Amino acid sequence: MSMPSLSPLSFFFSTAPTATPFTLSSSFVESYRAKTTSFGFNGLGEVVYQRTYSRMMSDGTTPEQWFQTVARVVNGTYNMQKKWIDERQLGWDEGKAQVSAQRMYELMFDMKFLPPGRGLWAMGSPITEERSLYAALNNCAFVSTGDAQQEPSSPFCFLMDASMLGVGVGFDTLAAGLTAVHPPSSTDTTFTVPDSREGWVDSLRLLLDAYFVPGGGALPIFDYSDIRKAGTPIRGFGGVSSGSEVLVQLHQEINTVLAALVGSTLTVTAVVDIMNLIGKCVVSGNVRRSAEIAFGDPYSEEYIDLKNYEINPQREAYGWTSNNSIYAELGMDYEPSCTRIRKNGEPGFAWLENMRSFGRMNGVKVSGGG
Repeated sequence: MSMPSLSPLSFFFSTAPTATPFTLSSSFVESYRAKTTSFGFNGLGEVVYQRTYSRMMSDGTTPEQWFQTVARVVNGTYNMQKKWIDERQLGWDEGKAQVSAQRMYELMFDMKFLPPGRGLWAMGSPITEERSLYAALNNCAFVSTGDAQQEPSSPFCFLMDASMLGVGVGFDTLAAGLTAVHPPSSTDTTFTVPDSREGWVDSLRLLLDAYFVPGGGALPIFDYSDIRKAGTPIRGFGGVSSGSEVLVQLHQEINTVLAALVGSTLTVTAVVDIMNLIGKCVVSGNVRRSAEIAFGDPYSEEYIDLKNYEINPQREAYGWTSNNSIYAELGMDYEPSCTRIRKNGEPGFAWLENMRSFGRMNGVKVSGGG
């Protein structure tokens, strides 16, 4: 008996492709083929570009040159704008678009401004143009583990899904003491893991639900045979497949974490362990780079000792996947945290009061002097 694939997370926005995509004038783009730009840093900038942001052309073997990368990004940006205008019947002006798009191209080509790294990598690629996965354009996201007690697996699945699209994800440890861990029931049901981002996330959800569902969920037998072999090119996101072994290892390691907690609740360590193990799995995907930040209680010895590998030697294999910070408070005793900082550089400090009062999304207009 096989289990059907679960639906992907609704976080990722999707729209139908526009009938006539925007494209820069081919003669205009071609006029830049022989031009050069300054990547800076004595050549290191160009090495970083070629390593990280140059995608393979449609033939699958030829890497983009800078003039082609800029064209892809500009085309994707204007195509997104065109979709929005066409859907609302606001009147798309192709001539006006060509003029401003060419100006954007010139400024980008000459390094007068650049989009974020995710924009350079994903915009205008099959990620946005074919699959409408615009989440891949985001640098950062945050998910609270304490807000999803009806679906306690959701924050972990969100992090895996977003991480596999290159989004850096922050999380807290509020599920500790709240999320009960139940003994999973045995079953002969097999879940064949689809060879996709959604399939990997679905497998994680099934595993976590087996422990988090009250009364004991069913832990399926995972079949990894459909996952492409390591080294196989990934057409959509880019890079190459890491194979099934990293997912097998993720399942085994999370099983180990949760089995030890059956009959109790998630601990601070377990929350961060699961997130970090997911990060280790994701970073194995070649071009994907895990970027996590954990936020925890400054008065929790357990939390601020997570990167003390003398106390937690088992975490050294995956603790590096997140930066860990505390929710700092004005006037608090910083000594416990600073003692750890002197030893291993963490935790960092995050002042929520400042973020809420002076952040760019607080709705308050801040005027500055010259």
